[in-house]
Amino acid sequence: MTRAPGFAMAVNPVRNLRQHVNPLGAQYLEARAQAIALPPSCERVEVELGCADAQFSFDLAASHPRWFVVGLEIREALVERNRERAAKLGGLTNLAFGYVNINVDLDRVFPPASIDRFHVLFPDPWFKARHRKRRVVELGMLEVVARQLRPGGELHFASDVFELALEAMAELEHQDARALGFTNLAGPWSFTRQNPCDASSRREQTTLARGQRVWRMRFCKS
Repeated sequence: MTRAPGFAMAVNPVRNLRQHVNPLGAQYLEARAQAIALPPSCERVEVELGCADAQFSFDLAASHPRWFVVGLEIREALVERNRERAAKLGGLTNLAFGYVNINVDLDRVFPPASIDRFHVLFPDPWFKARHRKRRVVELGMLEVVARQLRPGGELHFASDVFELALEAMAELEHQDARALGFTNLAGPWSFTRQNPCDASSRREQTTLARGQRVWRMRFCKS
């Protein structure tokens, strides 16, 4: 965040890495993300924010060679392992990885109006009340995403934690987010079952295999 077999399954998933880091820790608060060059010839640009092992990004890039897919992650060891995995697979020239602390330096990674869709898939829920300030979806992040999305672009959010999904929806349905141009494609305060892509993260596959609900939202930027 078990998966149908496919091209991107040639390498085992990443294991034995720290599952959570504090994005508000001192070592992550300095803006140091690097810009990622987007090829001018691609049909679409799709970005997975907090990609972890990036199975979603690998599958999406393999299925759509004319799209450019970017996986961004705060754990730099995972960024490097994903790059190594892509190199071992070979042929995925439409896939790139980079470091980002989403709430600190996402604005450094892409130019305005350059992204077709952002994916926030199963982010850390940070259940404890004192940790909720670490959650990803907040107004500052939405302001950056709104600038970087093309007109008609989309923010796709999914979680298996209802409380987290509802809180993210509250941010996106707030008048400040609506002023940024975000509109819920399923209607106000509504979730959708539809995955907009023919790819899914490991966490989504595990959730569905258990018979559990994925709480999904799709917001379009005008």
